[in-house]
Amino acid sequence: MFINIIDKHLSLKPTEVADAEPLFDLVAANRKHLKPWMPWVDATATVADERKFIEMMLTKQAKGEVFIATIVVDGEVAGMIDVHNISDARHNGEIGYWLAQDYVGKGVMTKALERVEEIAFTELDLHKLNLCADVANQRSRAVAERRQYHLDATLPENILINGQYKDEVVYSITVDEWSKRRDD
Repeated sequence: MFINIIDKHLSLKPTEVADAEPLFDLVAANRKHLKPWMPWVDATATVADERKFIEMMLTKQAKGEVFIATIVVDGEVAGMIDVHNISDARHNGEIGYWLAQDYVGKGVMTKALERVEEIAFTELDLHKLNLCADVANQRSRAVAERRQYHLDATLPENILINGQYKDEVVYSITVDEWSKRRDD
């Protein structure tokens, strides 16, 4: 994937091992913002931890198991977005994302997700995307709802974050639903 320009301010770039330091710095600066929703925040304690994560994800991407991109706003790293748990058998995957606090509430994630949907349905040839979030994560839920995902389920005590089991909502969209929305 080449740099995928979404608009004059926003783009997705292929995540590289060289991104470990700026991504780690962003996580470190946003720990308080990310920690309530992201179970991996405490485990990302050093640049080496971030590098190890990126290397693992790139290995999985080479096998077709994930798609990962770094979100860039006005030339600055702003967060990440991915499709993980890609299943060849079921032709589906799960959306994951995080965004630094300075970029929240500006439409960045909604636009990034829109582009990743296009990649997932046209390049990765997926049939369905799922998006899961803590039931209390209103901002993440709002992204799914703005992109017209439908709420499929609420799973009680389904995710462990900071030592507490939390209820999780599952949203989804199929390629047919996505395609119809694009044609409207």
